[in-house]
Amino acid sequence: MVIDTETTGLDTGTDRLLAVGAVVLAGLRIPSSETFSAILRQARPSQRDNILIHGVGETAQRTGDDPARALLCLLDFIGKAPLIAFHAPFDESFIRRAILEHLGKRIRLQWIDLATILPVLFGCKAGLSLDEWLARFGIDAPVRHSALGDAFATAQLAQIALRRAQTLGIERVRDLVQLERDARWLRC
Repeated sequence: MVIDTETTGLDTGTDRLLAVGAVVLAGLRIPSSETFSAILRQARPSQRDNILIHGVGETAQRTGDDPARALLCLLDFIGKAPLIAFHAPFDESFIRRAILEHLGKRIRLQWIDLATILPVLFGCKAGLSLDEWLARFGIDAPVRHSALGDAFATAQLAQIALRRAQTLGIERVRDLVQLERDARWLRC
């Protein structure tokens, strides 16, 4: 499962979760019909500069889905699947905090950070942006900076990463998680 978020800003301690998108990754296929997308209703919309980045306008923010209901639907959609994201700790912190705030639950989900494992799998320098990785592999992402659009682009990148991992003998999720831990430890 590949996931992405849109937020009111970059501060994981004070900014809020605006939208979440998820795409199923079944083996190495992306079934286009298996997606999740929600805009969480906000008491106050984000700043104009922020709206220009993600395109979730004031009206959409004020009339979005009830946050508790949307988060319950998200949890139902993802089930026990490991979650892949580009800069996963960012998305994880916003989702975890929103679930605690709106559902009163602390949850543990398994996350895999694509931004950490891609440099290891392809022998590249760390720190490349999502756009740079997409360009490197010729992935066209016409709908960027929307949760579902970015989740779909990230899923295409994850397909490439998982194929590469298989050629290196990394086929189980726990081996991929270990690769990520090793890369973080070694600062690859």
